[in-house]
This record gives sequence, structure tokens and C-alpha cells, in this order.
Amino acid sequence: MSHITRVKTSLNDEEVLKAALQESGYQVEEGGMIFADYNRTRGVPVDILAHREGERFGFRREGSAESAYEIVADWPVQARSRKKITGEIFQAYSREKVVKLAHRKGYAIVQNRLNQRGQIEIVLRKVA
Repeated sequence: MSHITRVKTSLNDEEVLKAALQESGYQVEEGGMIFADYNRTRGVPVDILAHREGERFGFRREGSAESAYEIVADWPVQARSRKKITGEIFQAYSREKVVKLAHRKGYAIVQNRLNQRGQIEIVLRKVA
């Protein structure tokens, strides 16, 4: 039997979250519902809906516009495990956040890639 699971996160920047999801290959929509049953009668509203083949989950804030998002999904029906999906999202979010802050502080991105171990490598250069 399917059921909705919520995962608390520290992700709070909507712009960065959407960019990270798109970078990871997800289609991103404003609003939507995550359903707990195949009849689509029991659902949880979300602020951001992300989906690609075999995967569908949402993000919603608990509280104010500055509060962190929680991930809302019916994990048993996902093509991959919750750990793999959330790890990929958190890594993409971290990379996007660093790039955004670097640009704001006047740095140029020289290199932005994943190494052979799957770790993020970002090389910055200060722009005069």
C-alpha cells in the first residue's frame, strides 16, 4: 500500500532549488499534488512539483516564505531509492547555491564539474 512520506530538508532558496532540479533532468512545475493512491483521491498539495520518467515528488514549505522545504513523495513507487534521489538533489542544490553566491561576490566560475568519485569540483576566479 502506498503512502506519502515527508523528508525535512534545509533547502530554502526557491530559485536555486528549481535550477538544481532542472540541472538534474527534472521537469519543474509551480504547484501540484502528490497522491497516495492510484485513484488520486488522497493527495498533498505542494509548492513545487518535480517529475521525470518513473519519479514524481514535490516540495512544500512549512510556515513562512523563508522556511525550508520538505520533500513530499510516495517513495515506494519511485524508480530509484529515496536515498539516491535526495542525495542527487542535495548535491545539485549545493552546487547551484555556491555558483549563485560566487557570482554575487564577484567571482567567475572557471571549472564546475563532478570528479570520478562523484564529488563536486568548483574552481573560482576573482573578477577585478
